[in-house]
Amino acid sequence: MAETESKKSRGRPKTLDRARTLNLAMESYWEEGVHSISLNEICRRADVSKPGLYREFGGEDGLMVAVLEHYIATVFAPVVELIQRDRPFADVLNDVVEAITQERDTPAGCMAAKMRSTASGLGPLTSARLKRFQEECVQIYEEWIERAKRRKEMSPAIATKLAASYLDTQLAMIVTQLAAGEDPVMIRAKAELAFRALK
Repeated sequence: MAETESKKSRGRPKTLDRARTLNLAMESYWEEGVHSISLNEICRRADVSKPGLYREFGGEDGLMVAVLEHYIATVFAPVVELIQRDRPFADVLNDVVEAITQERDTPAGCMAAKMRSTASGLGPLTSARLKRFQEECVQIYEEWIERAKRRKEMSPAIATKLAASYLDTQLAMIVTQLAAGEDPVMIRAKAELAFRALK
């Protein structure tokens, strides 16, 4: 054999489409809940073998972590971009609520919030990533609130950690109501009332 001749790769050829599998798993977990769909069903829908999925993600726990990371990068990141804009706090808050409640092609509510509500049955990697995600969210809210205080848009008497926790709770309530099928117009009206405490 000539040295220039390419060597054959060992093992089975990689046929799993990672992006397609992540999108399909994200939609399935988001729509039906992580405990309502089996790994076998994910494999069937994605048209991948279970061994192939294990090779790519290391099992169900690894798949859920990858799906959560994908969700954060594709769904949550645009909300963070809104929050980090250099605009008045009240305007940004209205934009965030509008973005969360607007009609879109994805399942209703928030996949991460749904995962958090059923966290007891999740694997250790997914549980740890969910916990870290919630901490990251609160940190983003704390920075947002501190910016608002520097701009004199929020009373310095309101404790930053308390306000950030309140924001997290209220935004979680919005996505929970959306997932339950409540009218987005009514949800926005209730959010406006709830967030008056911060304005």
